[in-house]
This record gives sequence, structure tokens and C-alpha cells, in this order.
Amino acid sequence: MAASLRCRNSSSLLLTRFLNSASRRWLQTVAYEELRAHPDKPYTSTAVFIHGFLGSSRNWRSFSRNLLASLSNSSPSSNWRTVMLDMRNHGKSTERELNPPHNMENAAKDLVDLVKAEGWSWPEVVIGHSMGGKVALQFAESCSRGDYGHSALLPKQLWVLDSVPGEVNQENSNDEVRNVLATLQSLPSQFSSRKWLVGHLMGLGYPKALSDWIGTNLKKVGDHETWIFDIQNAKEMFDSYCEKS
Repeated sequence: MAASLRCRNSSSLLLTRFLNSASRRWLQTVAYEELRAHPDKPYTSTAVFIHGFLGSSRNWRSFSRNLLASLSNSSPSSNWRTVMLDMRNHGKSTERELNPPHNMENAAKDLVDLVKAEGWSWPEVVIGHSMGGKVALQFAESCSRGDYGHSALLPKQLWVLDSVPGEVNQENSNDEVRNVLATLQSLPSQFSSRKWLVGHLMGLGYPKALSDWIGTNLKKVGDHETWIFDIQNAKEMFDSYCEKS
């Protein structure tokens, strides 16, 4: 699972979120956040970040800020930007109608669709954590096979963090994730408060750190809290993650 990273303010960085506007409602692409070291200048290079299972783009904010600051200091002539995706069924992308099946192939193609829809150049660097790491590998493999057309370019660097590239033995390393999944599926879709959810999970025996992190995946809707992910479709993605080599 992705670990939540804290977001720090910085006047030199621009943070924007891709939102549907009246002229863009036809686009069925994943949501994203963008950071630039120099918002007033055209960017020269792009690094795409893909979060892990049950995470979101915000997991990468602090890291992206630090990376951009470092790149800006080491290479003043370049202007890097980072694009942090909300994978399908996660974060703001839960609000999008993205075609099934919800597997690694389509999660990787979501990046392709976003690049083409926005008219971007292909990213120089793709970085994925946990499930996002296997999505990044799928993107590179499909790109090298020509699945995305002749215009698609392989990234110059591919970083895969805390992710198993091969088929995952479901009887060993993912027991904790599957236990969490089963627990979340047994819970109602709405909660009175984040505090209640964290206390309930701790009462079931989950560590406070994990319970707090799960609690960050809620959003306020009216007088209640609900998940920012689609648990059933996210489980389908997790099964694909385990099966894909």
C-alpha cells in the first residue's frame, strides 16, 4: 500500500489538478495533479508518478516538490514538471467512467490516453510504487511492442519501487492486503466520521498507523464520510497485479 506523504507549501511551485470543465466533459481520462519548478516557463521534461494500491496522487506531493527543487538547483537550464496520476478507481479518477476490465493493461493505457488527450509529449521518466510499479512496467512493455502506435516513445528512465515485477504468490506476501480488503468490503460505504472508522479498525486489531492511513482515504459528502476509491474495482486491479508477470 502507498504511504501517505505530507504536503508542504512552496511559493516557487505550481500545483494544479486536472478537472472536468464544460469543454472537456467528453474526455474519459484519469485525474492528475501537476507540479512545475518554474510555472512561468514552458516545461522541458516530464516525470510521471503512479501511486500504489488504495493510494492517490497526493501520496507523491512532498516527494515531487523535493525532487523538483533538487532538479532546479542541479540543472537551472531545464524545467522539469511532475504529473501525479490518480489511477482508475482511486482518488479523483473514481469519478470518471473508465472502461473495464480494471487490470494492469488498461491502467497503463490510461496514461497513454491522458498524454494523447492533453497533447503532451511522452514522459521522459515514469515512476511507480507498489501496484503503480507494475502499471509502469506494463506501460513500458506495451510501448516497446508498439501497442500505443508508432508515435509512442519509451521513457528514458523507469523506476519501480516496492513492487514485485513477476507473478505474486498470493499465499504469502499479500495476506495483509487481502485481510484489509476483506475488512473494507465488510464495512458500510458511509461513515459518521473518520475518527469512528479509525477507532473501529483499531478495535478489529489493526495497528494505529495503518488505521490512520486507511482513514485518509475518506472524503466528506454532505453529513457523512465515504471512500475516495471504488473498493470492488480496486480489488479487480489487485487481482490483476498479482496475476500479471
